[in-house]
Amino acid sequence: MDQFLVWGMVASGLFFGWTIGSHYTGATMGMAYGAGVIKRPIVACLLIAFFVILGATFESHNVVKTVGTGIIRGEDMTPLGAMCMMFTAALVTAANTWFKWPVSTSQLACFSVVGSALGMGAPIFWETTITLLFITWIGTPILAAALGYVLTKLTDVVMKNCSASGTKCLEWGLIAGCCYAAYTLGANNTGNAVGVFYGLKLLTPMKAGFIGGIVMAIGALTWGKPILEKVGKGIVQLDLNMGVGAKLGQSLTAHLAASLGYPTSMNQALIGGVFGAGSARGMKTLNRKALGEIVFSWFFTPFLAGVVSFLLYKLMSTLLGVH
Repeated sequence: MDQFLVWGMVASGLFFGWTIGSHYTGATMGMAYGAGVIKRPIVACLLIAFFVILGATFESHNVVKTVGTGIIRGEDMTPLGAMCMMFTAALVTAANTWFKWPVSTSQLACFSVVGSALGMGAPIFWETTITLLFITWIGTPILAAALGYVLTKLTDVVMKNCSASGTKCLEWGLIAGCCYAAYTLGANNTGNAVGVFYGLKLLTPMKAGFIGGIVMAIGALTWGKPILEKVGKGIVQLDLNMGVGAKLGQSLTAHLAASLGYPTSMNQALIGGVFGAGSARGMKTLNRKALGEIVFSWFFTPFLAGVVSFLLYKLMSTLLGVH
């Protein structure tokens, strides 16, 4: 039975990684695609796939450890609990991708762990890891907005008297910023899907990150277009200067969180960066209806993930007679 549950957990984690890759195409390449700098969705998704594997392989280890052993103790992680955590997070993420609602997979993953942990009766590190995660999630859009504002102002100054060649360079700068965001996605979010592999001592952090990066890349290539279209052409309206400022604000914020080991939301960082870039110009840059859908999903989906994970664990534990 344990072997069956381990395989079920591995399949659920890989499924979650696939949904993460498909879900964050808009948060990484949406600006370049929406601005017409990248014209074909497949090109955007190929760039995401390449850079997400790099970030996942070389810089995801801190987040892998946080998700794997930072929310509950590694010795309290069971194959059934891990399977319920990852399967719940994957299903909720897939549902949001279907409805084209950008959400925080970091919050989904962490609340799925909390839900199953409550079902198992395992101690949860509320006062340490969970508190710091909440601080990170609150601070992410704030810091991204501040950076988006400053970097947009700086870009405006630099580009003030530039010729057409300068504009071309800025287009390449936006593409580079989006590639950096894809790299950051790998560093920041891979651990959400494969952290339990480390928690159960199945893989080292680097090996777990590499495998997570591969399935995220596949997710971007196979189901990445809907969110890419939604974010790129349905939520934000930016010129090139603002796009560079917002994208760098988003990526620097998320990269900092990943380096500290606390997974955060690329979507929340994106919204913060866009708000800051728009504030630098005194412009309306967000589609309010679309933003309202996103904000609702930010609050509702983590709660839903925790409840579903708890109930799923209780149901599976009763049916299988294992804990």
